[in-house]
Amino acid sequence: MLINAKKIIGNKVFSQNGSSLGRVTDFQVDVSGQNIVKYFVSGDFFNLIKEPLIIDASQIIEIKKDRIIVEDAAIPEKEKAPSVVEYAK
Repeated sequence: MLINAKKIIGNKVFSQNGSSLGRVTDFQVDVSGQNIVKYFVSGDFFNLIKEPLIIDASQIIEIKKDRIIVEDAAIPEKEKAPSVVEYAK
C-alpha cells in the first residue's frame, strides 16, 4: 500500500494495547534505501506524554489509512516515585 506524506503527518498512533500515543508530526527518510526509518510522535492535548516520541520503523506493527499501530515497548515507562520519602525538618 502506498501512502503519501500528507496522510502520514497527523496520523494517529496507538500501541498494541490500544493506548493513544499521539499523532505523527514528522518522519525521517533514508534516502539510499528510500524508506522511512523514524517517526516523530507528539502527544494530543490530553495525552500525558510531554516530549515527542521517536519510534523506529522496526517498532511499527501495522500502518492503516487512519492509524499506526506500534509495539507496546515503544511506550516509555513512567518514572517511579522513590520508595522512601524524606521530610524537611
